[in-house]
Amino acid sequence: MRTFLMILAVLAGLFLVWLAWPATVDPAYWDEPEPPELTGVLEPRGRLAEAELISHPLLHSSEDVAIGSDGAIYSGQHDGSIVRLTRDGESWAGETVAQATSGPAVLGLQWDAQGRLIAAAIDGIYAVNVTNGEVTLLSTGATEHPLAFADDLDIGPDGTIYFSEASYRWGAGDGTPQYAYDMAENRPYGLLYALDPATGEMEVLADGLYFANGVAMSADNRAVFVLETYRYRLSRYWLEGPRAGEFEIVAENLPGIPDGLLGDGQGRLYIAMDTQRVPIMRFLHRNPFLTRMITKLPEWVWLRPGETKAFVLVMDEEGNYLDSFHDPDSRFGMLANVVPDDEGNLWLGSLTEGVIGRYELPEN
Repeated sequence: MRTFLMILAVLAGLFLVWLAWPATVDPAYWDEPEPPELTGVLEPRGRLAEAELISHPLLHSSEDVAIGSDGAIYSGQHDGSIVRLTRDGESWAGETVAQATSGPAVLGLQWDAQGRLIAAAIDGIYAVNVTNGEVTLLSTGATEHPLAFADDLDIGPDGTIYFSEASYRWGAGDGTPQYAYDMAENRPYGLLYALDPATGEMEVLADGLYFANGVAMSADNRAVFVLETYRYRLSRYWLEGPRAGEFEIVAENLPGIPDGLLGDGQGRLYIAMDTQRVPIMRFLHRNPFLTRMITKLPEWVWLRPGETKAFVLVMDEEGNYLDSFHDPDSRFGMLANVVPDDEGNLWLGSLTEGVIGRYELPEN
C-alpha cells in the first residue's frame, strides 16, 4: 500500500507540473463541422493508382511542381534547391539547377512571362533563371514584418505575384513542426499578398486567414483564389470589376485538408488535399483546454498524422464539386500540389514523399 501511495504521489506531482508548465500555444475554440460524405463525385475510386510515379535521389519531396516549355519537371526542395528532371528513356535524369535559398524550403513555383521560375520560399520571394542558376531576391516582406512562411503563388497577366503567407505567427522554423502549432492554436495568422516584382512593393489583400495556402488566378484574371488549410475553405479576392477589393468565401467545409491550388484557365480549379479530414483535428479545435495540455508534450507524442488518404478535388469557380481523384495506397503521402498541363495531365507534388506523379486525365 505504501508503495502504491508513493507512486500515486509522484504521478500527482508530475500532473501538477504538467498543469503549471507554460503552454506553447493559446488555442481558440471552433466548433468544427462534420465533413461532407464522400459520395457522388467525391467517392474514393482510387484512380491515382494509375498515375506514373517519378522518383530520383535528388527528390526529397515535391511541395510544388512546375512544367517547363521543354517538358522538363522542376521542383523546389526543403534545402532551398530547385531540381530539374528530364525523361531519359524509361527513367528520369536529374540535376540541381539553382540554390534558391541558403536553407529555407522552397514551397511554391510558377513561371513568369520572362521565363523565370518565381519561387515562394519560406523567407521570401525569388526569381530563378533555370538556365544559368542565377537567383534574384524580389522581396522578404516589409521591414517591420519580414516573411516567415511564404507558401504558394500565382502570377497575373501584368506580372503581379500573388502569394500566401501561411502564418506570420508560426514561421516554418527548422526542426519544429510549426504548421502543427498553427493548427492547434487555431487563430488567423495568414495573409494574401500582391507583390510588384519590378519595385518590390507589397500590398496585403486579405488578412485574418487560417493558414493561407494555395493561390490561383481565376480563368479571366479578374480575381485570385486562396485556400485556408485549417478552415477547409476556398475564398476569392476580386481584383477588377464592380466588386474589386472584395473578399468572399466561395466554398466552406471542404471534404479534405487543402494544400495547393491551381486553375486550368478554363474555369476548373484543382485542389490538392493532403488527406481526408481527420477526427483528431475536430477534437483539438473543439477542446482548446485539452489542446493546450496536449501540446505541452513532445511533438513525437501528439503529432501523429496516421495513414494519409490524399486526393485531388476538382471544382468550378463558384465552388461546385466536379470530380475527385484519390490515392488508394498512400504512394504520394500528403499531397501538396497539383498542376494541370495543356496535354491533359495532372502533375502531383508531395509534401512528405520524394516522388512526383503524372496522371492522365480521362477524356470526359
